[in-house]
Amino acid sequence: MHLKDNRIFYLDELRALAILLVLLAHTIQYFPVNMDYLTSPTLLSYLTVSRMGVPLFFMLSGALLIGKEYSLSSFFKKRFKRVLIPAIFWYIILFLTVAAANGYNFNMISYWIYQAPFPWFVCAIIGIYLVIPIFSSFIKEYGMKGAEYCLLIWFIIIILTTFNLSENYYVELIFNNFGLYIGYAILGYYLTNKDFNIYSLPMMIFNLIAFIVTLSISIYYAFNYVNVVYIYSVSVIIQCITLFLFLRYLSKYALFKPKKVLSKVHEFIRKSWIGSLIYFLSISSYTIYLMHIHIVNLLLQYYPITTFDLIPAVYLLLVLGSIIVAFILSKIPILNRIVGVY
Repeated sequence: MHLKDNRIFYLDELRALAILLVLLAHTIQYFPVNMDYLTSPTLLSYLTVSRMGVPLFFMLSGALLIGKEYSLSSFFKKRFKRVLIPAIFWYIILFLTVAAANGYNFNMISYWIYQAPFPWFVCAIIGIYLVIPIFSSFIKEYGMKGAEYCLLIWFIIIILTTFNLSENYYVELIFNNFGLYIGYAILGYYLTNKDFNIYSLPMMIFNLIAFIVTLSISIYYAFNYVNVVYIYSVSVIIQCITLFLFLRYLSKYALFKPKKVLSKVHEFIRKSWIGSLIYFLSISSYTIYLMHIHIVNLLLQYYPITTFDLIPAVYLLLVLGSIIVAFILSKIPILNRIVGVY
């Protein structure tokens, strides 16, 4: 599979990394037997690393959609078709799978219809799509200053929430159900379009060091201060920012300094099978997100995690299984669109 020329490689890298982190998070949450990640420093360390996955998806939505020219009708038609059709398809598949395992009885069907949760990420991304045209118009009117204004308010609420300073019910209600997700989207737009007027190499070095230091501190303090692993924490936001900027400026460095060793390595990766794998993970990330729960349920029957050293093996099985199934589905005409491979 070859990369399309009009794609932005570092955004594909971020999306591929995001889905791999989501799979790691779900490996920690679903597989360990008699081990709670909130009471296990080892499991919590793994989870801390994985928490960037979902925020990166929200940031990528903002990077690709905010500030663009489009009509409302075409925007909503395209966005909702790409999100809702695959979500409904995999929701029905999950319902049929559960029904086959438990019997098609009235109580089970009633429970599924009225109580079984629709994927929360789908609901969150729909919420972002509903308000992106509003924020997009605001930012196009006021430019980067408008984005910085939105982010300033968002960061203040993030700090209050991280350090348990926002006890007001209404502040938490508004933030947790609206402000958190759109804030990440605006952040993604800002980091993609802001010109920091700093050379690529210093930006790469600074952000790489900041990412490693922040992640290390989060892992160290996670067990005693669990808020650092949640997606509304300052530490997760800093990790997402520094990782995002590192890959952005690595791509920029490779473009303007093609003869440097690092640039040649980056270009080799982009044009090799690794680049093709990154591209495939990127375009099939939504399918993998919706579908991988079936592979989780299958693996749970044979590979429950009873010791920490089994985590990498089970995670690898989940990743490989998800990629194989997504690849097969991507080769089936019409169905590939229905399941969410774009």
